[in-house]
Formats: sequence, structure tokens, C-alpha cells
Amino acid sequence: MLRRVLITLMAVLALLLQGCGGQEPSGQGQEELTLAAPRDLVAGPDDPYYLHQTLGVWEPLVTVDERLRPVPALATSWSAAEQGRRWTFTLREGVRFSDGTPLTAEAVVANVERFLRIAPRPSAFFSLDAGMEAAYGKPAGVRAEDGRVVFELKEPVADLPARLAGFFSMVQSPRAFDPSGGFAGKPVGTGPYTLVEWVKGQRAVLAANPHYRGTAPAYAKVVVRVIPDANARVAALRAGEVDGLIDKGALLPSQVPAIAADARFRVLRSPSVLTHYLTFNASRRPFSDARLREAADLAIDREAITRTLLAGTAAPGSGFLSPVFGDLADPGAATYSPERARRLVAEAGPPSAPATILISSAETGQFPYADIAEVLRTALEQAGIPAKVTVAEATKAVMEAGDYDVFLSAYSVPNADPDYLFRRFLRSDAAWNVERRLGYRSPAFDRLIDRAATETDPAGRRDLYHRAQHLLAADRPMIPLAYQDNPIATTAQVAGAAQNVAYVVDLGRLAPAT
Repeated sequence: MLRRVLITLMAVLALLLQGCGGQEPSGQGQEELTLAAPRDLVAGPDDPYYLHQTLGVWEPLVTVDERLRPVPALATSWSAAEQGRRWTFTLREGVRFSDGTPLTAEAVVANVERFLRIAPRPSAFFSLDAGMEAAYGKPAGVRAEDGRVVFELKEPVADLPARLAGFFSMVQSPRAFDPSGGFAGKPVGTGPYTLVEWVKGQRAVLAANPHYRGTAPAYAKVVVRVIPDANARVAALRAGEVDGLIDKGALLPSQVPAIAADARFRVLRSPSVLTHYLTFNASRRPFSDARLREAADLAIDREAITRTLLAGTAAPGSGFLSPVFGDLADPGAATYSPERARRLVAEAGPPSAPATILISSAETGQFPYADIAEVLRTALEQAGIPAKVTVAEATKAVMEAGDYDVFLSAYSVPNADPDYLFRRFLRSDAAWNVERRLGYRSPAFDRLIDRAATETDPAGRRDLYHRAQHLLAADRPMIPLAYQDNPIATTAQVAGAAQNVAYVVDLGRLAPAT
């Protein structure tokens, strides 16, 4: 009898608790989601950011939309004064870090001052090795003023919000950093998730941030596995071991049609800022001769490569900047003319030794680079330039040793401003240019990008960037091979997949399909 009474009382108590809101609040996720990426999206405490923006642990002041335009994130608005020498950012109210402390203008200033203090510093994602001029111009100071963040600059910056978008305006709690600018422990951000576990090269485990300002994420726990092999990633998706594939190169182009045709999965294809470039080592023969760089350019059938090897997930490259840069990109016109390529090689004299086409072993799991490199090798040889393909794990060391002739790789930008690409890669004193033996020295190009960086008139800035791209099209230190879409995939049970053109996936929007 007593047992029946206790059972009845417990049932009544449960009903009362439900009526009083004792159940888990609506929107608090209780399910677990497992994703896979081709690379480790956590780099650890020695990295300037610790982890990639995609993991949703930290947020920037400014982010980008699907057209690579700067849009609000932790900053709700901004304004310029003194012809771009002063920029003021108004912060979102009611934001807390994952440790419960409030986001303040002083905390943002501490983050900016940390970047300025530690640069140059390499990163697994977007390095600070160009110094912070690529992000902030030439800062005279940054301060907190009435809850806002004010940048004072020695020279005008045409579009500081575009420069800051993404990684260069990461904000974490100042408590996350040690006195040297490294991380004192785990990252402490304002995003929908926190990092609770990381096994290098294997997985990152995320938990919903209880202090997140927005709607709580639908999944209380997200595991992101590292699966570098493209076939293994797809096999894990098909076997139900993972619920989705994210990040750049999540699916090889050849895998997209079959996954998209399978009702068990959803494929999201969206334009991205990723561009496949060929970088020439012009510090030695054969490509110190501009005629042979032109011959290599003319020998490439970009239409065939994008149609077959990239399976329609990319557009043929022409102008140096991807079309997602809008009117700052000069469309250009890449010409396929193997006959002219052969004439140029004959005129310059065929190289006696094979030209080395270098690719990264890591990128072969993201793009069909082994196949593309073979096509390039054949094209060069048909033009009269003997060639061979080299696959290396540490391509940085190979390039710095000068032991290559052409490097095939995909590049992106950490923000919405082309100045990063020009200043980091191709300016005469750029670290990439100097250290990796590009040998590109053009005072005219340097003057154009320096002027564009401070030109606040949109039409004038566009003209300067178009002129800079015309120079690159003529000089060919780097040539665009293809503009890449970035397909990602989830199972049909997952909804809300979205990514911007910088291939940042919004994990906070993922939810069980209804």
C-alpha cells in the first residue's frame, strides 16, 4: 500500500514540475552531432586563434556574408571619420564570454593589442606573418570610449570593417591569454559552443555555451572528427558514423554527384573565396623567363580541368581575384593556346631539366590535385617544357629551399579585403614572395596596392585594383587556375546547414530535421 502511495506521489510531483517549467527549456539541445573535416580545426595554444572560426567558440567583431561583404557580428555598426583615419565600432549589448564575464570595449581593445604585440606569428589557419598592417593598416592606437572601440590610424584605411572581418577581429576573454600572448588554458569566446576536449589530429568535442546570447544551439554536444582521406570521409558518412562533412574540400568534386543524388543526404554547394593558383618560382630557370611563364599559362585548358577533374564545382580562372570580390575583381581573360605556347618555348629555348610541379599531400585529400598535376605535366610537356610532379608534406620547407618550379595550391582570405592577398603574397617585400622564391619585384604593383589601401573613393579604389590585376596578368607571378565552390554534406536528418564564402559553417544553425 505504502509503495503505491509513493509511486502516486512521485507521478504527481513530476506533473507539477512540468507545469512549473521544471523540464529542459525549449531550445536547449539534448542531442549529439558528429561531423568530419579534412583537417584539424583546432591548432592549440601556440596558434594566435587556437581554433578555427567554424567551431563556433569565438566570434569576430565583423564577419562576411554570402557576397563577401562585411556584416555585423559582435559589432552592430561602425563609422569612419577623418577620411578613414578613425573608425568607431559599436558593440552588441548583453554579450557574455563562456566564463560568464561580460564583453566590454576594454576586452576588445585587449584582443587588438595582443595581436599587435604578437605579430608576426604563424597560424594553421590565417597567419599573422604579414604583420598586422594587412589587418589594421598603420595603427596609431586603439581605445575604449563610451562602450565603443575606436581605432586611430596614421594613414587612411579604405574599408577597415572588411579588413577586420573574421580572424583579424577575433575576440576572446582577456583571461584566456597568458602574459606572452599565448593561451593560458582553453579558449574563452562568446560563440554558441565551448571547447571541452581536443585530441590532436583526431577530434574536437564541443559543448553548448550556457552564456550564449542567442538561441541555444539545438545540439548540446558536437564532435568534429579529423578524417584527412576523402574516401574515408564519405565512407563514414554513408555508414552513419558521422552526420556531416564540413570545411574546405569536405567532398572531392567527383564525389558530389553521387552524394547529392542519394536521398539520405543533403549537399550544400555555395560559392567560396577559394581559388586554385599556380605559383611560379621565378628566382631560377625555367620560369625566371617571363616567356616560359606565359607559355605555361597558355598551355592550360582550364575549361577541361573544371569540367572533368573538378566536376563542375569550379569555374575557370581568369582574373587574379575571385569573382566573389564583386566589382573589385577584374574579370580578365585567360587564353588557351597550345600553339602559341609552343612558339614561346621555341623562342626562349626548351628547358634541359624537368620543371617540378609541387603539390601538398594534405591537399590531395581536399582536391584532386594528383590528377590535376598530371594534366598540368602533360600540358607543359606538349608545349615543350619537360615536367615532373612532386608530392610533399612540408611544402613550406620545399619552397623556402627553392626546390620547386610551380606550386599548385588553394588560397583563401581571412577577411573581405583583397589587400591581404596582394600584400601578403605579391608585394615586393611580402613574406610569401621573398621567402618562397617567387622573385616578383614590381614597384608599379607596390604603388598601386599601397594607394588602393588608403583610397576611400570606391570608384578610385576599384580602378587601382583593376590596374594591379592587369599587371599581374602580364607578369604572371601567380595565375588563377579555377574558382572553387565548397560543397559540404549532411544527412537528411540534419537541417540548417549554411556557410559563408569564407567556408565558415554556422554550427549554431544546425538542428534535427523536422
